[in-house]
Amino acid sequence: MGSTVSVILGLVLAVLVLVLFTVKLKIHPFFALIATSATFAIVAGMNMQDMLSAFTSGMGGTIADIGLVIALGTVTGTLLEKSGAAETMAKTILKITGKKHAALGLAITGYFVSIPVFCDSAFVLLSPIARRLSKDTKISMTTMAISLAMGLHATHMFVPPTPGPLAVAGILNADLGMVILFGAVVSIPVMLVGYFASLAAGKKYYYIPEDDSDVTEEEDENAKLPSALASFLPILVPILLMLLKTVGDMIASENILLSILNVIGTPAVALLIGMLIAAYTYHNIHPEDKTAWSFDGLVADSLKTAGQIVLIVGAGGAFGGVLKASAMQSVLTDAFSGLTIGILAPFLIGFIFRTCVGSATIAMVTAATMITPLIDVLGFSSPMGRVIAMLACAAGGMMVFHGNDDFFWVTTTTSKMDTSVAYKTIPIISVLQSLTALVVVFVLSLIFLH
Repeated sequence: MGSTVSVILGLVLAVLVLVLFTVKLKIHPFFALIATSATFAIVAGMNMQDMLSAFTSGMGGTIADIGLVIALGTVTGTLLEKSGAAETMAKTILKITGKKHAALGLAITGYFVSIPVFCDSAFVLLSPIARRLSKDTKISMTTMAISLAMGLHATHMFVPPTPGPLAVAGILNADLGMVILFGAVVSIPVMLVGYFASLAAGKKYYYIPEDDSDVTEEEDENAKLPSALASFLPILVPILLMLLKTVGDMIASENILLSILNVIGTPAVALLIGMLIAAYTYHNIHPEDKTAWSFDGLVADSLKTAGQIVLIVGAGGAFGGVLKASAMQSVLTDAFSGLTIGILAPFLIGFIFRTCVGSATIAMVTAATMITPLIDVLGFSSPMGRVIAMLACAAGGMMVFHGNDDFFWVTTTTSKMDTSVAYKTIPIISVLQSLTALVVVFVLSLIFLH
C-alpha cells in the first residue's frame, strides 16, 4: 500500500497538481481532480485496480447523495432570479431597514438571497438596487457593494442548499437540518463583520456611481414582481421542512405525522417542494413563457450549471475515496495521535485551497475530503461533531477572497469599483469574516463537543 514517506509525498504532490492545473493551466476542476487522484495513487504506491475501484465508488457515492439536491437547488435559484423574487426580497428587506441603514439592508438581503441563488448572479441582479440606493442616500458605493457582496458571501459558504455547504455536508455525512440551523447562526456574525468593515472601507474610498441607469430604473418600476410571501416561500418552506425532520428524528415515538415529516423533510423532497413553489411564482409572473421547462428553456440552462457542479463535487468525492483506500489514514492517525488540532485541520486546508484556487466550493470539498478519513482522530465522530467539521471547512474556505475568484471580478466590474480599491478592501474583509467564523465555530465546539 505504500510507505509513510511515499503517502505524504503523494499527498503533497497531489495538492500541487490540483493548484497547478486549476490556477496556472486553467484546466476544469473535474479533470484537475482526476489528475490529482491519479498523482496521489501513483506516488503513494497504490495498486491501480484498487485506485480505480475507490475512485468510481467514491464518485458514485457522492453523486448519489447530493446530485439530485444540487440540481433542484440550482433550478430553484434560477426561477427565483428570473421571476424577480430576489429583487422583491431585496426591496422588502430595505423597506424594513430604511434608507439610512441601506447598507445593512443590502447585507441582510445578501444573507437571504445567497441561500438559493448563486453569489455571482445574485450580485448582478441586486447591484442596480445598490447603485440606486448609493445615489439616493449619498452613502459610498464602496460600502454598498462590499456590504452586499459580503452578505452574499456569508450564507454562500455556510447554508445549504448552496452547493458548497451542501456538498460538504454530504461528504462528511452531517445532518442537513443541523447544518442549515448552525450554518445560519454562524453566518449572522460573519455577515455583520462584513457590513461594519464595509462602512470603514466606504469612508476611506468614497465614490457615488455615475448616472447611467435612468431607463432601466423606469423599466424596473413598471416591471411586475412577485409578492414578498411568494418570494420568500421557496427558501423558507424547504428549510423549515428539513429542520422539522431533524426535530422529528430526535423524538423516539412513531406516528403518522412524524412518518410524513420524515419523507417531506428529506432534502431532495423538501427542495422539490420549494422548486414547485418557485415554478408556480415564475409562471404567474411570466405566463407567456411556454418553453421554461423545455430542453432549450430556462430550466435546461440551470441544469447545465448544476451538471458541472455535480461532476466537480463527484470528482472531489472520488479523490476522497482514493485517499480513504490508501494507507494515508493510518499514516496521519499516527502523526496526529496526541495532537489536539481539532477544527484547525479542516480550517487550514480550506484556507489554503480558497487562497490558491479561488473556488470556495473546491476549497470546502477538498477540506472535507481530506479530513473524512480522520473524523475519529480529530474528534468529529459524533453527529454534532460532523456539523462542526463542516462549519470549520466552510470557515477556512472563506479566505482569502481575491482576484482568482470569479465573484471578485463580478463585484468589482458590476459596481464599477476601482480594481486597486477592491484589492485593498475585499481580501482583508474576507480574512476578518473567516476568522470571525473560526471563533464562532470554536465556541460551538466547546459547547457541543466537550
